[in-house]
Amino acid sequence: MSEHNEIGKIGEKIAREFLMKHGFLILDTNFRTKFGEIDIIAEKDRIVHFVEVKSIKVRDLSNLNLNSFSPEDNLTHSKWRKFVKTAEFHNLIKNNNQKSIIDLVCVYIDLEKRGGKVKIFEDIVKD
Repeated sequence: MSEHNEIGKIGEKIAREFLMKHGFLILDTNFRTKFGEIDIIAEKDRIVHFVEVKSIKVRDLSNLNLNSFSPEDNLTHSKWRKFVKTAEFHNLIKNNNQKSIIDLVCVYIDLEKRGGKVKIFEDIVKD
């Protein structure tokens, strides 16, 4: 497995653990359609959260502001459109009438220290 894919899988695992620790119920992972993929579908407080996980490798978790690149930079307009379409399709096929929102979970991973740090942006809207 390439390092890029490994970082993504580690990031998704850290994100799931973070969400569960903060009271989210994981409903599904890696929901795929012809439109795109949703990394995590979770529920909290009767709201369905469609979660996109973006991860990067860092050298120092204590100084994340020194990074010239952030995981959220990987959420391009094209990826955003695919993600929204996939979430809408999920709601349609599951006949989901609950409120649903889109969250972005950014995971900073230090492979040497085997640790990670998570930032969550809930109910994001992207133009």
